[in-house]
Amino acid sequence: MHVQVAAACLFLAWPLAPALSAQEPETAESEEAARDRWFLAVGTGLLRTADSPSGTFTFDDGLFGSEQGEFDADHAGGDASLYELSLGMRLRGRLGLGLTWSRSSLSEEADISGRLPHPFLFEAPRTVEGTARGLSRDETAIHLSLRWLIRDGDRLQFALFGGPTRVDLDYELAAAVRFDQTYPFNAATWAGIERVEESADAIGFHAGLDLARYFNDTVGLGGVLRYSSASLDLDAPDGGSIEVGGGGLQIVVDLRFRF
Repeated sequence: MHVQVAAACLFLAWPLAPALSAQEPETAESEEAARDRWFLAVGTGLLRTADSPSGTFTFDDGLFGSEQGEFDADHAGGDASLYELSLGMRLRGRLGLGLTWSRSSLSEEADISGRLPHPFLFEAPRTVEGTARGLSRDETAIHLSLRWLIRDGDRLQFALFGGPTRVDLDYELAAAVRFDQTYPFNAATWAGIERVEESADAIGFHAGLDLARYFNDTVGLGGVLRYSSASLDLDAPDGGSIEVGGGGLQIVVDLRFRF
């Protein structure tokens, strides 16, 4: 699925290629712009998270006796705020390299359904349900891009890019269900969760489109549509592992400088 989405980002550009690749008339200004080899961009945008974890996990409590409690956790995902810094250079002709550092943050919710052993009776679990809020998901990514300029004008530039991505993920997960109970303990009530932060990193890929409109020889605005993907394994609170998809679809607007 991730490969198809990345490929779609690239093929969406092809209907625009004939018009965008038409070169502007050669002028002294365009010749000067062609000599500009570097650009720097500072941007902000949104990341639609690629995946959010879900699963069933066990936990212990002194009130359970010899049995273990368990709970189902289903994270909601969503749109994370993102900011990034990019540096690019022209290698030769329309071919270039780019390096982007990005950071995204999301405060997530997770639906929790817990089954709590009875302190006196075996195989008589009590069920509690609730929503855990404010679970942090922070992702740092570094994208190394090979860029190809479809349009290389002195004011308007349009490029395709792609390459490897490194993703570092810090994720706050539910470690156990908190609850209240009173004698004779036949029922329990939801009281929240205990939290733990887990981290992982992985290498994946990215692909996308880049459009820049320069107001003069130096300053312009840019728009980036990027899809990135990486598969990460987080340590689960009960000793297992949780597979999470890093990256996702990113839409960025940036302030751009070329020199």
